[in-house]
Amino acid sequence: MFGNRIYKIDKNGKKRRVFWIRGLRIKFHGHNAQVILHEPVVRFRKSFMELDDNAKVIFKSSKTKLREMYISAMSKGGTIEIGHDLLPNTNCRILNYREPNLHIKIGDCCMMGPNVIVQSSDAHPIIDVETGKVINRGADVEIGDHVWMTTNVMVMKGVKIAKDCIIGANSIVSKDCPEPNSIYAGTPAKLIKSGYNWDYHFSEK
Repeated sequence: MFGNRIYKIDKNGKKRRVFWIRGLRIKFHGHNAQVILHEPVVRFRKSFMELDDNAKVIFKSSKTKLREMYISAMSKGGTIEIGHDLLPNTNCRILNYREPNLHIKIGDCCMMGPNVIVQSSDAHPIIDVETGKVINRGADVEIGDHVWMTTNVMVMKGVKIAKDCIIGANSIVSKDCPEPNSIYAGTPAKLIKSGYNWDYHFSEK
């Protein structure tokens, strides 16, 4: 396996190669994959990442901590891009795998409750027995800025979620959530209410 690299990028855009990240175990399965971390670097704890050929994982600068997160960048030539200050709870998974050239993008200041899954593929093909065609191809996922995915949310392939949205607990997001400042929930997730936003903390008022 050749050409795999881990880089840190400082505030001035200067890139330097490093060979390990505290709290993060990285496994390269192929060649020419990259992990790129912008400083200040997110703090990992008991987390695991794996990458295949030409895959790329990019974390923008963050002051938050990722605990027990699993990131699969096993889509050859695919990318996972995570915005500033992602705040996940434990046992969250970001899965970009099996099919080539898939992309997952998570915006700035998003939050994940426990056991959230974001995936760009079903991982295994479903085949029409008459035509031999695969009917469940993967597709890119894009999550806007400041989205709160609450407990046990699953975000499926091909989904776009608008900024400032809240996804209710135990929801499966299999279609776009296009309306910003809205609450979506259910299986599959549907628009519940619009005209809402959220914050990390309750005010004293």
